[in-house]
Amino acid sequence: MGRRLWWFGIVMGALLVAFGVAETVRVLTSGDGGLAFWFGSLVGGGACVLAGTLLATRHRRPSLWLTVVGCVAGALGTAWTLVVPFLLLTLVALRLSEKRPPAILRSEGQD
Repeated sequence: MGRRLWWFGIVMGALLVAFGVAETVRVLTSGDGGLAFWFGSLVGGGACVLAGTLLATRHRRPSLWLTVVGCVAGALGTAWTLVVPFLLLTLVALRLSEKRPPAILRSEGQD
């Protein structure tokens, strides 16, 4: 995983968590409801994206799944922005297009 892609994943995960905290505070103060949706999709999605990004150098497949699940969850909660779901889709596409390291550089049991 390249440095730019790593930072892109960190920024997107942190952005989702920040949106989740803001929406959770809004729901708790206004009493509108939907706490489980906003907290789960944004904070949970952001945590998955962050975990997937941080694990990418050691465990490629689990980190990819965490990133994809986090991006899907985050896209549900941020669909109204139009820009954030596009950025999350871009993150997934970039992670899927990553080249696998040569077999000699991989240690057994990591994929």
